Amino acid sequence: MNTIKIVSLFCSLCSLGASFASPHTVEELSVYYKKEVVDDTVFVYREDITNGVKKEVWSIDGKPVDYERYEDELLEAEKEVRRIKRKMELEQRIRFQEAKLQSVGMLNKKLLKLSIKSIEGVLGRFEDHRLASFLVFDQNSVFSREEFEKLENELLNEAKSHLYRDEKDFDLEALKLMVASLDGIADRLQELFSVTVNNAIKQCDDTKLLKELLAVL
Repeated sequence: MNTIKIVSLFCSLCSLGASFASPHTVEELSVYYKKEVVDDTVFVYREDITNGVKKEVWSIDGKPVDYERYEDELLEAEKEVRRIKRKMELEQRIRFQEAKLQSVGMLNKKLLKLSIKSIEGVLGRFEDHRLASFLVFDQNSVFSREEFEKLENELLNEAKSHLYRDEKDFDLEALKLMVASLDGIADRLQELFSVTVNNAIKQCDDTKLLKELLAVL
């Protein structure tokens, strides 16, 4: 903590003799006092001017010192205060950034977890063996066969690995890219499922199977 206290005092003292015939003398005194407390160290400078004669005194924690030592130690004390302040500001900024990154990471993990849940929910509907032969993978399909198989066998497993990755291996950018790569896949799967069911309905003449497909829908 750095505090400064300055006192300026001007005095005019008149000394009269014992009788009116004594000479009239005047003594003029000007005092300048400056006190600074820097990191619990007290620096005091005092200047007395008496009838034009100046006297200066410098002290550190009550001990008289010369001007050079006073200035050197005062500057060093001020530099140390600034250094401590900068360090505190840096540590505070680092804590803020870490907290922000943690929040962003948690948010993206939550989004990833919800995307995986939605995708697995729709994929589960394709597990009905009756639909396997009616899957549609053509130029108009929302998925190619390769994309569909990669989604089941690779992409979801890779996505899940981000949810259980240690903090030291945490990669926010990779996590964000994974969230982006899963965006919209659940809707595309739902569209593929609807196309597959409609294809089954068109091609199937088995009454029992058609009734079962109604249950799937």
